[in-house]
Amino acid sequence: MFQVRLLTFCFIVPMLFLLTACADEQFQATTDLEQFRKQYEEKQKKYNRSQDKVYSPADLSDAGGGDYRLGEGDLLTVKVYESEALGTEVRVSSHGEISLPLLNNVDVFNLTTAEAEEKVEALYKEKYLHDPHVIIHIKEHVSKQITLVGAVKMPGTYDYVTRRRLLDVLAVANGLLEDAGSIAYVTRENPETKERKRFMVSLDELLKQGNMRQNMVVLGGDVIFIPLAGQCFIDGAVRKPGTYPLKTKMTITEALSLAGGLASYADDDGIKLIRYMGDDQERAIVSLSYSDLQAGMGDTLFLQDQDMIFAESSSMGLMSSGAGFSIGFMGTGFTYKDPESNVQSK
Repeated sequence: MFQVRLLTFCFIVPMLFLLTACADEQFQATTDLEQFRKQYEEKQKKYNRSQDKVYSPADLSDAGGGDYRLGEGDLLTVKVYESEALGTEVRVSSHGEISLPLLNNVDVFNLTTAEAEEKVEALYKEKYLHDPHVIIHIKEHVSKQITLVGAVKMPGTYDYVTRRRLLDVLAVANGLLEDAGSIAYVTRENPETKERKRFMVSLDELLKQGNMRQNMVVLGGDVIFIPLAGQCFIDGAVRKPGTYPLKTKMTITEALSLAGGLASYADDDGIKLIRYMGDDQERAIVSLSYSDLQAGMGDTLFLQDQDMIFAESSSMGLMSSGAGFSIGFMGTGFTYKDPESNVQSK
């Protein structure tokens, strides 16, 4: 009997080592959480310095170029309060001029409607009217075009026929693709300074929360870019490993929930967040525990495009979960069960 037990012991111990080796960590942590945050913040600062400043729709009043500039083909309605006979509807010529009663051709190219009104009032006052009041309304905006690129169903260049807001323009392009991101970028050039500025619109706030302050006015010449949504990768000891879209700010906890939660054989202390830091830097790997996630730490880490979450396997968990094969000698031994056949979420 002693010999049987000795043989069993000699067989089981190597198998335990074998199973333990099978559950070795796939990824070793390279940094702690505090350093991980610091590395990423430094990366973001470096990226922001290399990019043009991004404005929000709230900055429009200070951004310049906010008023439409008249150009070839625009159809104008001109009204002179002191004389109905001087009112007319006229289109801007290829030379940037409009033909008005008594004044003949007036150059209005690249003027705003307010500037054009002042110019026409001064010309009428010079020879014909004591104190004229002129109103110019743009009936058709056709001198400039708008361009839509990225994750829209019908990207392309469209005539700017009338004053529109962002939702109107997206509707012209038949809406967004399913894998569109949650941000829209509107690039605008100031016609006077030629300075280009980029505005960032939150589509989540606009479409899901109904925040109409994000529904900015689109002008002729604007370029609208809708990027594709990012993606993260979830692998290891989870129920549904795979690739998941990042359409909104997603935390590690939310991502693991999408993947069905941790498998019963997961290592509670071996949840890895792997992030490529760009340039010549290696991947940064930080290790979290299941208790960290329960304490809310997972709700403070937002995933970035191309992030990977990997749940390590526990050697004891591998032996204690699922159904698999039995190893023994003369009725004495132990059973190893395959965790893949009976995965349970934590």
